[in-house]
Amino acid sequence: MAAEPTELERIARTSHSSSGPTWASALGAVIVVMGVLLTASHATEWMKHSVLTSVAPSGEVPAPSCPKDELEEEGLTVAECEYMVSRLQGLLASTPAWFPGLVGALSALGTLVAFATIFIGAALVSFRAWAPRAAAIALAALLLIDLGTFTAALNAGPIIRDVYLRDVLLWTAIHVILLAASMVGMHSMTREVWSARPTRAS
Repeated sequence: MAAEPTELERIARTSHSSSGPTWASALGAVIVVMGVLLTASHATEWMKHSVLTSVAPSGEVPAPSCPKDELEEEGLTVAECEYMVSRLQGLLASTPAWFPGLVGALSALGTLVAFATIFIGAALVSFRAWAPRAAAIALAALLLIDLGTFTAALNAGPIIRDVYLRDVLLWTAIHVILLAASMVGMHSMTREVWSARPTRAS
């Protein structure tokens, strides 16, 4: 004789057969959108630090090369090209030696986790029983990555702080809100399980 399903399994099956809880669909949609944006953001940052450390490992940028034919294709002037090179030189000069490697590693990890949240968010929309817990774990991991980047930028000097802190604080706030929403959703599921037990027992 088959074992009788638990209350949590019953609720998960019922939610799976229907559209799922409203909070899960809404949270999942937001996580998918934020996951796409954050994947692009972390991947860009990862690629930037990879290029900088490979092209200019000593922290020095080669002399600017601004061919007029290439500038015309890009719609840039020689002055704009020289400005971008000088800005990059100033940024590298103010960047501690440990910063690119650390932030590059955090960005690589963030890219992978953010990409995973796209699928986790989709699983929340279609509601899989494992999705709320997976969302909480992934969002907590992203929050830790944000805090690591924040700490690194905070100790890297005023110019680096000006470049990084605004975006890092914004993503930190977003991840705190999403993590809180996922925890509240999981708590509501737990309350539903416990409230169903007396009724079943009677």
